[in-house]
Amino acid sequence: MQKRYFTVAGHNFAITTLTGDVLTILPNLAPFEKEETDDLLFEIVNDNSMIPSWNGKKIGTFPCPSAKFEVYRQESGAYQILTIDECGIPCAFMQSDDGQKKFIITTRGNEANTRFGFNNTLMVIFTLCTSHHKTLLMHSAVVENNGKGYMFLGASGQGKSTHSNMWVEYIAGSTLINDDNPVIRISDDGTPIVYGSPWSGKRPIYMDVHYPIGGLAAIEQDKNNHIRKENIPVAFGIMLCSCSTLKFDKEVHMSICSTITKILERIAVHTLYCRPDEEAARLSSSTFGV
Repeated sequence: MQKRYFTVAGHNFAITTLTGDVLTILPNLAPFEKEETDDLLFEIVNDNSMIPSWNGKKIGTFPCPSAKFEVYRQESGAYQILTIDECGIPCAFMQSDDGQKKFIITTRGNEANTRFGFNNTLMVIFTLCTSHHKTLLMHSAVVENNGKGYMFLGASGQGKSTHSNMWVEYIAGSTLINDDNPVIRISDDGTPIVYGSPWSGKRPIYMDVHYPIGGLAAIEQDKNNHIRKENIPVAFGIMLCSCSTLKFDKEVHMSICSTITKILERIAVHTLYCRPDEEAARLSSSTFGV
């Protein structure tokens, strides 16, 4: 049995594996490993001897770009979640305690199934537990420049990664710090901070760094490069569509909406209609004052 401790966006958690090492399953966690602490937001035990038992009420099936989750809730308030990969293979089952502080994950299948199931279930647990702490798990690429983080949002295929690459290539001093799933957390003084995370899509960019947000832009492909500052209702919709929301839990969803509202009090959201070129990168960077 092995227990390791991690910190992501200032939130501490522990993972115990009854056999093996979690860093063998999820090497993306390695940059976020910390010293032992009792100040834990949640704990996970990986117990592959557990036999899944669906004895809660089914809330629904919730699809994501690369997975779907069957969610059940017991009368006590505990969650049971089945993680299914894009091929339709059930590869992880999660059982929570009544207060969503302790979780058991059991995985099935080959090495790829195990990694996929564990990783995606961990993302759900992280969102569930951090939502009441002014924290959002985002679908975004992030570039750091001169001590600030610039976030590019949008649906898969719209060009978030391409535009961030344009910054790295053409905007001096730019560094890609996450390619798909950074975290936003509002600091005690109300400043929205973007953090690197153990989740970064297809490119393994796992950086334990954080920066105040310097700009937010939704990316949409267009033949001409132009940018528009959005009003609050439109900006709210863009942000809500760009974060993990867990709509099956009303309290979590409302906390996420509250956090988005607080972010928009500090940071404007733009929509960048663009080609995948240098001019687009210079347009967004000049808009953000870089």
